[in-house]
Amino acid sequence: MIENGEEPNVLDVRDQAAYQAGHVPGAKHFPLSQIQENMDELDKDKHYYAICNSGRTSKQASQILSMHGFDVTNVEKGTLGYPGSLEKS
Repeated sequence: MIENGEEPNVLDVRDQAAYQAGHVPGAKHFPLSQIQENMDELDKDKHYYAICNSGRTSKQASQILSMHGFDVTNVEKGTLGYPGSLEKS
C-alpha cells in the first residue's frame, strides 16, 4: 500500500484485541474510544486512512476527524476487504 512513493498514514480505529489479532502493516493503533484525547498526535497537513473491520467504525472516526479539520478517508471495506496479509502484534 504505497501512496506517492510513501507509505500511507493508516489509523486502525478498532479496540486493542482486534488490532493485535491482525492489522494492516504499518497501521497506527488509534482506537475510536480514545480519538478525542489523541487527536493532538495527528498532523493536519497529512492525509490519513481510517480502517476497522468492515468500514462502520472507521466511518465514525473519519467523520469526527474531518469535523476537526483532518484530511481523512474511510476505508469502506475495512480489514475484511484488505487484499494483503495482516500483521499480528
